[in-house]
Amino acid sequence: MNAVNQLFAPLKLEANVFHNGQYCGAWAIDVSGTDKMTFHVVVRGNCYLKISDRTIKLSQGDAVFFPRDSQHIVTNLPDQEVEVNSAESQPMLTLLTEPSTGLVCGNFRHQHPLFERITRQLPEVILVRRNAGSASSRIIDLVLEESASSGDESSVLLNRLSDCLFLFIVRDHLDVESGLFAAMSHPKLIPAMALLHSAPDQKIGLEQLANEVHMSRSAFSTLFKSVVGQSPMDYLKQWRITLAYRWLVDEGISTYEAALRCGYESESSFSKAFTSVMGFGPGKARAELKQS
Repeated sequence: MNAVNQLFAPLKLEANVFHNGQYCGAWAIDVSGTDKMTFHVVVRGNCYLKISDRTIKLSQGDAVFFPRDSQHIVTNLPDQEVEVNSAESQPMLTLLTEPSTGLVCGNFRHQHPLFERITRQLPEVILVRRNAGSASSRIIDLVLEESASSGDESSVLLNRLSDCLFLFIVRDHLDVESGLFAAMSHPKLIPAMALLHSAPDQKIGLEQLANEVHMSRSAFSTLFKSVVGQSPMDYLKQWRITLAYRWLVDEGISTYEAALRCGYESESSFSKAFTSVMGFGPGKARAELKQS
């Protein structure tokens, strides 16, 4: 499993496609304001994305993701004022005589308090142009095919394809200069990130990480912090607690067992680390299991 999959697996990120239809005439939509990561895939025709002070033309096969629920408008008339969310979309299977734009729109549910901390490192908008031959374009082709053949507003296949599309986009298209995602593609940090993620129950020290990338401890520590924004040991603690939250909520394991799985020698030291990262104790996480 590569680092991107490892990172997102405990977050339980799931796509929820809520629109699979086409617009014609004058139209404009704004689906922001849900406090969720949202996305659009243009499956037919053309349209325009208006975000901040930018206007970006989108064509069939283009996909846009908004990691922080940024306010935006998608429209077919970028230079005219069109009442937002007033036009009704038509099912994809409906034959229209006018030119239309088909959109698959959705958002992502997640089940982890640290999700926003991670997506905060992503850009305001991720735009991926259709590019024949890339892995994400092959997924987009499947989205286009399923959108055109499905009569449902949403479908299980569209949801799962959207999950895959986002992971491929993060892995293959995201170009950031700093932060966690930059570290995952940094040639000198890739081995260290793999080691940090590989065995949360094992003792991993700064010297071991530095040796993994053939650097001195001080040089490695400086590079890691300059890219990720955290020290290697602080990041390791956050990663272990990210996993521990998932185990406590999903499996209902004891705090002591969670501590052992995370490489802590005592329940008290684990509880202290858990609270410092999450802002609440492991007991509250276990309570979420009982409420579900």
